[in-house]
Amino acid sequence: MIMHMIMHKIAAFKKIPAPLQKQALIRLGFSVVFLLMLAILLPVTRDIYICLPCAAAAVFLLVSAYMIFRRGLMGDYLVVSGTCQSIELSAVKRRVKSVIIQADGQTVQVMIRGRMRKITPGTPIDLYLTKDTPIYEKGGVQLLYTYLAIDIKGH
Repeated sequence: MIMHMIMHKIAAFKKIPAPLQKQALIRLGFSVVFLLMLAILLPVTRDIYICLPCAAAAVFLLVSAYMIFRRGLMGDYLVVSGTCQSIELSAVKRRVKSVIIQADGQTVQVMIRGRMRKITPGTPIDLYLTKDTPIYEKGGVQLLYTYLAIDIKGH
C-alpha cells in the first residue's frame, strides 16, 4: 500500500515541468540537511532552544517544496516565455543582478535571486510564475521581483 502510494507520487512528480521539479528537489534537499543538523545538534547540546531554528527551517522548506509540487500538479502557474535582451551585472562581483526579457511584445525586467550562470542576449528564457505574482511598472518596463523558477534554454 505504501509502496503504491510512493510510486503514484513519483509518477505525479514526473508530470510537472523540470524547472519546478528542480526547485522542489532543492528545497526538499535543504529540508533534509536541516533535519540532519537537528538530529546532530539535539543530542550534542541537549538544549531544544538551540535546535529550534533548524526545526523551523526544515518545516518551512518542506512545506515550500510541497507547495511547489502541488502548484505543478494543479497547473496553478503561468509560463512567460521570451528572449533575453540585456543583462545587468552587480558592480563588485559581476554577477547577474537582473535580466531584461522581451516577451509577448512586453519588456520585462526580472530581478535574479541567487547565482546564475553566464547568460547572453538572445537566449530563450521561460519564467514560471504564480497566477497572483505582483508585477510592477516603471518607465514602460514590467518589473518582476519574484518567480517560482527560471529556465534558461541555452544551458
